[in-house]
Amino acid sequence: MGQGACTALEDAVTLGEALRLSDNDVVRAFEPSQRSRSDRTTRIVLGSPEMGRIYHAKGIERLVRNDPWHGRIPERFSDALEWLCSWKVDHCLAD
Repeated sequence: MGQGACTALEDAVTLGEALRLSDNDVVRAFEPSQRSRSDRTTRIVLGSPEMGRIYHAKGIERLVRNDPWHGRIPERFSDALEWLCSWKVDHCLAD
């Protein structure tokens, strides 16, 4: 997915928020930071090979990949990746 740098920045911001909320106690901050990042980073890691296959499809697979996009306005092309592109710092720590 090409998300290495973005994920690293999200990790840093999330840990920073956890540190701020724990009065800079690294031990207390690490657990909520780790818990908050686990599901998202796992989804990115596990989805990356499939996204690479889809992006680089050839032949009939490319035609099947492109079919659902016919008639879609350009602003809606990224709907399937909204979960990836809509990360916000104010919701970075899991409850």
